This record gives sequence, structure tokens and C-alpha cells, in this order.
Amino acid sequence: MRYQEIKNEVLAAVTADESKYLQDCFDKINTSYSTNFVPVFSTLNRNLSVATRAKTIMFKDDDLIINDWEITQVIRVLFVYAINEDNPDIYYAFVDRLFVYSSIEELSALYASLNILEFPEKWQARCAEGIRNNIENVQKAVMLDNKYPANYLDQAAWNQLVLKSFFTQKNVLHIYGLFDRNNQHLAESIVDYIYERHSAKRNIHPILWLLAKNSLPERALNILCESMETTTDRIVQSILFHVMLVNNDKLKLSINLESLSNKLEIMPFSEEVLDAYKNGKLCVQI
Repeated sequence: MRYQEIKNEVLAAVTADESKYLQDCFDKINTSYSTNFVPVFSTLNRNLSVATRAKTIMFKDDDLIINDWEITQVIRVLFVYAINEDNPDIYYAFVDRLFVYSSIEELSALYASLNILEFPEKWQARCAEGIRNNIENVQKAVMLDNKYPANYLDQAAWNQLVLKSFFTQKNVLHIYGLFDRNNQHLAESIVDYIYERHSAKRNIHPILWLLAKNSLPERALNILCESMETTTDRIVQSILFHVMLVNNDKLKLSINLESLSNKLEIMPFSEEVLDAYKNGKLCVQI
């Protein structure tokens, strides 16, 4: 983690007095985290102005995806990173206790910190618990722009994260490793979910089709074709058309896919299409 660079970015975004205060906080944690961390961590908001707390930070880092995080969350993550303890049991006991007693805002920062915590294998159960949590900000901290789940969760917990992100209408393309960790069990569960959505006459998120594209039985393909006929969104059309092409040999269509593409003026399917969907549409489930 590029700790000092992120820290400098934060200190440059606050007032001179706040910068001095924050540097003092880092010094206290470095001196004795066991004594000073909790007071510093829990009183942060009281020592920053409303204007400062409204600021957000973006930063590219190998371990963290800092994508418009509130500045208080970035600071708390830096506080966590500053904990210096070589004993795995002592470190785990201290940080795990923070998860138990923190406020919602503090808890969100802790979950956002998962990928920079020491002894990463120890946090798998805590991450899985975060996925089950029903607090929106905590869910986002675990599910979105967080590298830890893709790096360390087993398949069952990973699949639960992906499915719950659809259930709770998250911007799923912000799930790190979404396509890299796609798997047959997840695809089968997604097909069942597509059936549920269709039976309830609910919109079907187009990314569901992408994740299940290699595992679509005839019933699902019929729903896919129906969705293609009813949508007018060019980005969604492009995604659905791509899935249709993948399953071209199984589709029982009386129309030519190439002519359909020309007729609808579908955008070529590419990473740019996914980026447009990711940045322009948070969710299509209504």
C-alpha cells in the first residue's frame, strides 16, 4: 500500500490545523496503538470541519480501490494501516474487537480496510459476516471496490457476495474480480434467479446474462430472446446480443443475428460498453 502518498493526499485536502491534528493522531498510534487507537478512531469526526468531512478522495493503489471515498473513511483506513503489531494473535484480537464495537461509519472503514490488514487469511470469516450484514454502507464497503473478497474468500462465500449484490441492487461492475472468479455453481444460481425475476415480471440485470452466458438452458435462452425484443437501451442490447452470439448454436431463431444487429444498430460489445454501463447506470432493477 502506498501509505505515505495517500496520507499526503489527505493532509493536502484538509486545513492546516486539521493536518497538524491528524499528524498528531498518527504519531499517537505509532507510539502506542493499544492505548491511543480507539480514542483517535472514534473521535475523528469531532475534530474535522463539516466542509472537510464532505470531501472525497480518489487514489490508485495496488491494495486499495479508493473510488470517491469520504475523506473520513480514507483517514480511518490509514489509522488501521498504522497499527504496528508483529504478533498475529494480539493483532487479530485487537482489530477484531474493533469490528464488534465500532459505529456504522467506523465499521464501514474497517471492512474497506480488509485487503490491507495483516495476516489476511484470518479475516475470511469476518468478511463473510460483512456480506451477511444488512447495513447499506457496510455492504458497499465489503462488496464494492474491495480486493479482499476476490483474493481470499472461498467459492461459496464469493458466490454469496455476488448474488447478494444483485439482490440488494448494487453497482455490480464495481465488484473486484467479478468475471475472473465466475464459476459454474454461481452461473447455475444466477439462472435460477433469472427464472425468479422473469416469473415475477421484474427486470433482469443484463450482467446476470454475462455471468451465466455459458450455462443457459433452453428456458433461459427463451427469456433472453424475449428480453432482447423488449429492451430499447443500446448498452443493454449490446450485452444481450453478445450473450446471444455465444449461444448462437443453441438458439432456435427464425431471424438472422447479423441482420438483427444491423436493424437495432447495436453497439459493438467491448470493455467500453461495460464501462458505460458501470459509470452511467447504477442499476436497472426496479
